[in-house]
Amino acid sequence: MNSKIVSILAVWYNNQVCYVRWQNVVSSGFNMCNGTRQGGVLSSYLFTRYVRDLLREVNNTGIGCFIGDQCINILAYADDLVLIAPSWWALQILLNVVHENSTLIDLSCNVSKTVCMTFTPKNRNRVINTVSSI
Repeated sequence: MNSKIVSILAVWYNNQVCYVRWQNVVSSGFNMCNGTRQGGVLSSYLFTRYVRDLLREVNNTGIGCFIGDQCINILAYADDLVLIAPSWWALQILLNVVHENSTLIDLSCNVSKTVCMTFTPKNRNRVINTVSSI
């Protein structure tokens, strides 16, 4: 990325002033020292650049669900991440990688918005019925 663009973004994001609107009342302005603008056109792009190494590390595990030769194990859109794993132990490995890498970049996950979904397989003969804690 061009260094002039980075400088412009740095000035822009370091001088953000936010307001809270509730019903018909608007608060006085306050400085926002980190993060991107909610709904901003650059926000999802900047977030994916911020978590790029985390995405790469998860992808490099080779653990996930395969479509042909392609391993699918993490999807990222805006500020949402989805882990895709074929089993609970594979999911735990991916969660460990996410935890290690999110610590490096000081990224926290909102566990109150975190869910785990399972899908019933077509062939139940190959499935272990017990699920361990994640």
